[in-house]
Amino acid sequence: MIMELPKKFCIENYARVEDGVLYIERLERIEDLMYELSYAMRKHRCVYCGKKLKRNNSTLDHRYPRDTGGVSIVNNLYPTCPLCNSHKSNFLHNEYLEICKMNRDEKKKGIRKFRKYHERNLKKIGYILPKKWVENVDISQVKCRPPGLDLRGKKYHRIVAFWEEHHKLPKPIVLDKNNVLIDGYNIIIFARDFNIKTIPAIKLENVVVVNSEF
Repeated sequence: MIMELPKKFCIENYARVEDGVLYIERLERIEDLMYELSYAMRKHRCVYCGKKLKRNNSTLDHRYPRDTGGVSIVNNLYPTCPLCNSHKSNFLHNEYLEICKMNRDEKKKGIRKFRKYHERNLKKIGYILPKKWVENVDISQVKCRPPGLDLRGKKYHRIVAFWEEHHKLPKPIVLDKNNVLIDGYNIIIFARDFNIKTIPAIKLENVVVVNSEF
């Protein structure tokens, strides 16, 4: 997929945008980088209520929530006021827009419908994301450096629990155009531990990790 990017962006010795391509020099604080790119790109108004935002009174909402496999990339991050972000909870962007138009009785039925939709899709696929975002990749094609620490902590054990319940992975990993891992090392560790050969991935065709040797 092509990740949305601002026309101009540069953090010296870290990341820059040139001719529609994001070049990442250091694979650290990736979520922070995605947040900075999103703030540089989006209008400074809440996507739900239209309130004018400043950096000290704004948040970034995951259009497809973390609970449904949403990852922190620019296409999935929208500026919101803290109140709207809190009220949206773990509904999808379009679901919450529908809920906002409903009266009290309609909301109860709508919320039950959306919850059932989430349950069905998490059992069937493992996550709720646009099909065009995700592709399956062979884990042997993924390029990544081993971390300095053992990452089999809480996040890893949540993946284990999700797999035991649904026999699916709860989210895709994120790769640059050359299959360098940007996000999702816990998924890689889990897949290797459980001998899973093919995993879902979001491959960002206009993102390049530079100076990467594996």
